[in-house]
Amino acid sequence: MQFKFQRNTLNIKEIYDDFKDEKLVIDNSYQRRKVWMKRDNVRLIETILLNWIIPEIFLWPAEINPDTGDTVTHIVDGQQRINAIIDFISGEYKLQERYLLSEPDVRGEFTNKKFSELSPELKKNIWMYNISIVNIDRKCTIQDIKHMFYRLNLTDYSLNEQEKRNSLDNEFGNVSKELANDEFWEKHKVFSASDIKRMKDIEYCSNIIILVREGIVDQTSSKKLNETYDDLKYEYLDKDNNIKLVNLIMDVIDAFKSKDSISFLNKKSQMYTMFCVGLEVIENKIDLTDNIVSTFNSFVRVYNKFKNGMDLTFEESLHSELFEAIKKYKLASSEGVNKLSNRVIRFEILMKHCIKAKPYTQEALKHIEKVIDNLQSNDNDYSTVEEDEEEE
Repeated sequence: MQFKFQRNTLNIKEIYDDFKDEKLVIDNSYQRRKVWMKRDNVRLIETILLNWIIPEIFLWPAEINPDTGDTVTHIVDGQQRINAIIDFISGEYKLQERYLLSEPDVRGEFTNKKFSELSPELKKNIWMYNISIVNIDRKCTIQDIKHMFYRLNLTDYSLNEQEKRNSLDNEFGNVSKELANDEFWEKHKVFSASDIKRMKDIEYCSNIIILVREGIVDQTSSKKLNETYDDLKYEYLDKDNNIKLVNLIMDVIDAFKSKDSISFLNKKSQMYTMFCVGLEVIENKIDLTDNIVSTFNSFVRVYNKFKNGMDLTFEESLHSELFEAIKKYKLASSEGVNKLSNRVIRFEILMKHCIKAKPYTQEALKHIEKVIDNLQSNDNDYSTVEEDEEEE
């Protein structure tokens, strides 16, 4: 079908009013989240104040209210710009000087000012600034719009792979989005604000679902993730069972949480390993005893204090075995964390030395911890500053 596209202009006052009245909306089913930084917002407003042109915005009249006759219009492309404008007018940020690009004598009237602090003349200029609009044919369907959004952003390098996956209607993607909203992730502080903005939380949750479906897999590339999105695009029959299993694993992981394990569990690679362990615990009906939990926390305390390059010798064979295991675990957490081999190494070490630990393992770990504490107190090279780990 051939669609018609018409071009016109709307001033910011018209856009602002329609947005506030919810006649102009963002459909989060395919749009990305707010990702612009403060710098980007400031520079857009600066461009408007200088009366220069900003990129056009694509709008789609999605539906008509049968009672009022009002049209609800979707912002198909341009939501970051509109959000930046609305937020500035609403007083959410000021035009910080360090982000402005124009010469000092040009920007002097608006430097470090919020909208409310601008001169009446500059405020009027903002309200009356015209933005180029592309009006999309009303006959387009939501599927047409999603494909259009995807194509509009194919060459946009600021749109990451997960945002492009999200731009297309997908049953597996919808389940991943629901999982990303679970309070579990906030409780364990797994995702940063930047992760959430760029939908890295949804991508991570997609990988967790793949884990419960297929077991540990190699994900050094996006191939497996893309294949799963394609395979389960229209139909995901076992989604309820998969999510039920994920929730059971979350309960297992919650049982391990303590003041000692907080910084361990909020790392994405370690949380992934704990999902591997939790899956094994549930599938094999392993009784999660207090001794298992306390042994895990002893392991984590030693791991957190261990530094790459640390070389210690122990008389007891169990002490040596545990120290070598921690050294190996650290290496598998430092690089290539998504490689199948490193994921398996981390999983097997936690299973062997925490979940199915030998007798006296906890006492041995406490001894190793004491030795490391003594070493660190006498050697600044082994201070307790936390080492960086590669993230999932």
